[in-house]
Amino acid sequence: MDPKGILKAFPKRKKNPATSSSKALAKIPKREKGEAGEWLSSLQAHIVPTGIGRARAELFEKQIVQHGGQICSAQTPGITHIVVDEKMDCERALHLLRLPQLPPGAQLVKSAWLSLCLQEKRLVDTAGFGISIPNRFLEQPQPSKADQDSSAPGIQEVLPRSTLSPPSKAEEAPRTQAQISSDDETSDGEGPHVSPADLEALISGRYPKPPEEDGRPDLAPEALDKWVCAQPSSQKATNHNLHITEKLEVLAKAYNVQGDKWRALGYAKAINALKRFHKPVSSYQEACSIPGVGKRMAEKIVEILESGHLRKLDHISDSVPVLELFSNIWGAGTKTAQMWYHQGFRSLEDVHSLGSLTAQQAIGLKHYDDFLDRMPREEAAEIEQMVRTSAQAFNPGLLCVACGSYRRGKMTCGDVDVLITHPDGHSHQGIFSRLLDSLRQQGFLTDDLVSQEENGQQQKYLGVCLLPGPGRRHRRLDIIIVPYSEFACALLYFTGSAHFNRSMRALAKTKGMSLSEHALSAAVVRNRQGVKVAPGQVLPTPTEKDVFKLLGLPYREPAERDW
Repeated sequence: MDPKGILKAFPKRKKNPATSSSKALAKIPKREKGEAGEWLSSLQAHIVPTGIGRARAELFEKQIVQHGGQICSAQTPGITHIVVDEKMDCERALHLLRLPQLPPGAQLVKSAWLSLCLQEKRLVDTAGFGISIPNRFLEQPQPSKADQDSSAPGIQEVLPRSTLSPPSKAEEAPRTQAQISSDDETSDGEGPHVSPADLEALISGRYPKPPEEDGRPDLAPEALDKWVCAQPSSQKATNHNLHITEKLEVLAKAYNVQGDKWRALGYAKAINALKRFHKPVSSYQEACSIPGVGKRMAEKIVEILESGHLRKLDHISDSVPVLELFSNIWGAGTKTAQMWYHQGFRSLEDVHSLGSLTAQQAIGLKHYDDFLDRMPREEAAEIEQMVRTSAQAFNPGLLCVACGSYRRGKMTCGDVDVLITHPDGHSHQGIFSRLLDSLRQQGFLTDDLVSQEENGQQQKYLGVCLLPGPGRRHRRLDIIIVPYSEFACALLYFTGSAHFNRSMRALAKTKGMSLSEHALSAAVVRNRQGVKVAPGQVLPTPTEKDVFKLLGLPYREPAERDW
């Protein structure tokens, strides 16, 4: 989708003088406690700052109190929510809180939930934002004999229904993850429940058959050839439902920039299914018959069919175009964009004059328009040649290959990734710093985003370059130095597309293997949650073709991987 898709999807509104400039922004009065209703009055929360950051945690606390909620310690009786960083697990959270168990009645939720509440100015359901909690960390009441007979040990995602907001229809009866399939009759296609089948469908373009009784995956040739990585992108199915998917994509993008990743994924699931459907959808019943489309999503499809419009697009929060604007700043993700919005920023000028920016964000803001402008492939070729010439001045045997969309044959490119190695396996060493110094001295590298990122034996530079001559734009450039033993897997990885790569990695996993930018490994041991516990044995992969062959796939040229 166009990086400015959301901005283009809505008509320009007349700017309010009170928010159209940084000078006016400073005059906006602070909202006093109780204004617009104390809609957080039922909330008693504790914010764990680790991972979130002290400044952001304090901002959360201030806004909770401002809207009627209470901040308390994790041991306070009656606490309703403990808010933690997105990447934190239950055990780590309880360790930081020095608690043996989760307090009774408390929910352990990701900070994205609180961000969404503040964005929408209401208490949203916590479904999809809960942290998985092993039973040993739950303080449970003594069960009745009937409960004892039906209970089973294990790990469950604890998402107790919030008493602060009404339950949705999809929550009327608790269901296990395995029971929640994407074509479930009660699913609206936009809830928080995304099953492993949904994820595989997004990666492979198909819904997997149930595993055999012995637990082995279905890898018959007729099933294998339906994986995205087994098909040439030149044979993408015609999208017979473009008039529907283009509107749903706007909503998906809106949910994504608001940090509602589960709802965005639910929409992506339905969009992917509609794009692959063999004919234009013509009725509610037909929409419901498509795996990946639930009842409520089918209702939206029918609304588009009947009116050519989707009313929900008229009610997207005013924050969405602003969040889209901010999240397009290099180095500013969804969370940062939300933080700026909550601080009252409404324009790039506000961010520039009032924001506290990292060095990377300052560079991203400085070159905002240049970074969003896609370059013609001829310009990408010039950048590749500039890097190659400079590298081979040190050693003529170095191999330099531009990857990404350029290698996939696209006519325009968002950035350029140049992979560098040497066939002798050792002459690539020591070239990294010397090459960067040379490119800086030539005035080619203008800004450093990440000057050196170590990744195993690979070294990666992320920066900004400018070709000589008038009228040139600043472009994003990544330079990756890799050992020759990892060159094939790195070349595959950095060529993409991301969808194609995810499909290959998912396929490798079903075969008990593991694929990364470093290597393809066999005999990998994973636990029941799919987490790798033993790395397995690295397989020799001198070329990309060897990777495809070892995975049982037909080789695909780079131009055939553009999914």
